[in-house]
Amino acid sequence: MRHTDGALSYWIFTPGAEVHRPSLNVLKRYGTSSQQTYAYSLVDHLNWAHANGKTPDSLTLEDLQRYMNGVTGEAGGVYGIAWRDPDQKPLGASAAGNVATIVKAYYVSLSASEKVNSDLVSALTSGGAVRRGVRSRSAGEANPLAPTKSSRRPRFLPDEVVEALFQPDVLTTARDVMIVTWLHDGGLRVGGLCGLRFCDLHLVRHHPCGQRADPHIHIIGRDDNPNGARAKTYAAPRDNLSSDGYVVDGIIRAVSPDMISTFHAYLLDEYHPVQHLVDHELVLIHGQGPTPGAAMTTAAVRKMLRRACDRAGLSVRVTPHAFRHKAAAAFYAASDFNAEMVAQEFGWANPEMVTDLYGKSANRHALKYLREAWEATARPPSEPYLALCEDELTEEEVR
Repeated sequence: MRHTDGALSYWIFTPGAEVHRPSLNVLKRYGTSSQQTYAYSLVDHLNWAHANGKTPDSLTLEDLQRYMNGVTGEAGGVYGIAWRDPDQKPLGASAAGNVATIVKAYYVSLSASEKVNSDLVSALTSGGAVRRGVRSRSAGEANPLAPTKSSRRPRFLPDEVVEALFQPDVLTTARDVMIVTWLHDGGLRVGGLCGLRFCDLHLVRHHPCGQRADPHIHIIGRDDNPNGARAKTYAAPRDNLSSDGYVVDGIIRAVSPDMISTFHAYLLDEYHPVQHLVDHELVLIHGQGPTPGAAMTTAAVRKMLRRACDRAGLSVRVTPHAFRHKAAAAFYAASDFNAEMVAQEFGWANPEMVTDLYGKSANRHALKYLREAWEATARPPSEPYLALCEDELTEEEVR
């Protein structure tokens, strides 16, 4: 549902085209991004319940766990009537965790106004009802429907891949060069990049916004962008204009000199020639093709990267988020593993998220200390030529 102010809400409707009120009571607690994810997850669960004749007053915890096994592909047999498209792939642990969250929230909320199995609500809310193998930071967060999540280890983008993307005739437009530069140097999420407006760019020192001395940008969470792009911000929605009309707050990110220069190259070479076709404030647009002047979507950025990888002859799949992992891990190491600084700069709500995600990547620096331990051993070298080869390696090759 698009509101008059351009914001979006995601509601679930019954087959009779009426708003499904019980689900609305849950979904309205969340912002647009979370609401979209949870709405699609919840409607899938409601379709399963409808197809299998399950009602809130008859559902049990075992029924819901069988449902979760069905969506994750862990079911050992057939449980009830199939409700999903046979071509749908099983959900991963992270996506299934979202399903478990909204399903639990839905039935807990029903207990206040609808007839629901009290044993089910008790099992969902009691700290002791934890699925085997699942750990939670506190009893209040325990969810017996949540799947076991493996340790997160992001895939890092090798320097060789980045260098290949910047070879001649790989990135064919100034806009594409700007996009890859901003992803690489800034580590921006693709939704935040595609949602940037000109008023968010404060690319001069001592900008009148007064919130950062160096050139910077403000990443603002908006729900009314014409391309549907949304920045991930943890602050509550608010008016992000100061009394003198400058954008303030949001996630404030420093920009590199290359980010500024590629922006101006794109602006002069490709934006200005079609600016008379632009009817929005977003920075990234289509300069060619059937829709010149239209705002560029996140899907278009991903397609551009796939085409660039094909032209570069790369067999790897490069996603926009891979650049963020690369930039954050490099800054984490350069800042002497200051998680708080990385979280503040890259827009994480909690420094523990940085430690959990990128702390393991710091193990690559353990090689220096491992070498010292190996060299200090009392065991004589078994192959003398290995020591000679090691001495001939440069520092860059060793790293």
